[in-house]
Amino acid sequence: MKNIIIISPHPDDEAIGCGGTISNHVNEGDNVEVVFLTSGEKGGHGRSEEETSKIREQEAMDAASILKLSKIEFWRQPDGKLEATSTNVKRLKDKIQELKTNVIYVTHDDEQHPDHRAAARLVRQSICELNGTIEIPLVWMYEVWTPIQNIDHIVDFTSFVHIKRKAILAYKSQCNVLKFDE
Repeated sequence: MKNIIIISPHPDDEAIGCGGTISNHVNEGDNVEVVFLTSGEKGGHGRSEEETSKIREQEAMDAASILKLSKIEFWRQPDGKLEATSTNVKRLKDKIQELKTNVIYVTHDDEQHPDHRAAARLVRQSICELNGTIEIPLVWMYEVWTPIQNIDHIVDFTSFVHIKRKAILAYKSQCNVLKFDE
């Protein structure tokens, strides 16, 4: 069994970016946890930030149930202003050590959204801070908005595409605006 952390800048990035891979890990018996760095409060499409964060967190819990995640947590960092602060770096480093993490998935460095790039910086800095205290986890980056230019690893999740699609559709507030499942 492996311990996996998915770093999701916003609720829905985990399902859109690597929902099939998550399902594959769960099917293999791995422990998969997701850290939602923000609550996506800026993506309300006319709703208040407070209402949006509640809706998107509930949608994340619904998607987590579909994906059969071991655990999710919300860090509630500011949407649109995510930073790899020393506090966030320490928090992630501690989580990596506590979980004895084998693999981390995070949005890639060249993603168009600044929060996605900040998430990649956060992982990189947290890994650097481990200083040999534990075995360094493998880090795989995934795409959400911007295609990855250099592909190092492909996961065939054909058997789980229906679960990924169902998890994406749990984000009704987002799918009502853009057909992410398609």
